[in-house]
Amino acid sequence: MDAVGLQPGMVVGEVGAGHGYFTFWLARRVGPAGKVYANDISRSALSAIERRCQREGIAHIETILGEVEDPLFPDGVLDMVFIVNAFHDLKKPVELLNNLLPSLKPGATVVIMDRDPEKFSDPGRHFLTKEEVLAEISASAFVLDRIETFLPQHGLYILRPKASDNNMIS
Repeated sequence: MDAVGLQPGMVVGEVGAGHGYFTFWLARRVGPAGKVYANDISRSALSAIERRCQREGIAHIETILGEVEDPLFPDGVLDMVFIVNAFHDLKKPVELLNNLLPSLKPGATVVIMDRDPEKFSDPGRHFLTKEEVLAEISASAFVLDRIETFLPQHGLYILRPKASDNNMIS
């Protein structure tokens, strides 16, 4: 979270939140002045997050049942979007990335953190190689800002929307 500049008070979206492991880390970081929109296509996974929020008295996480190609985040509210350990499982990654655009504030970034098969044994080829991740990004409405490689088993890809004119930086 430090590497990508996540700060208290930010509003973030999490694509593929699952049962909320990373969601609650995000919520602690943004604090009660911030907000986390936890998205998934599984109602039961989101129900688990909602139950934990009730148990722990957390009011700044909101769950959103999304679609395969659209997380359905509210328009113009997100400072940052996280896709943690889920990018390799997206059925329509380019469409999903493109559908993030309306929800982003100016200057917002998208962070993909996914396991890197070059850093661990992946005999079933379940995870995407760096080249495969970069190909999906380049086919989308985003450009790669930078890659962080300090995590022992993950790659960290920081994206920003492509320029709306022809002066795109790649």
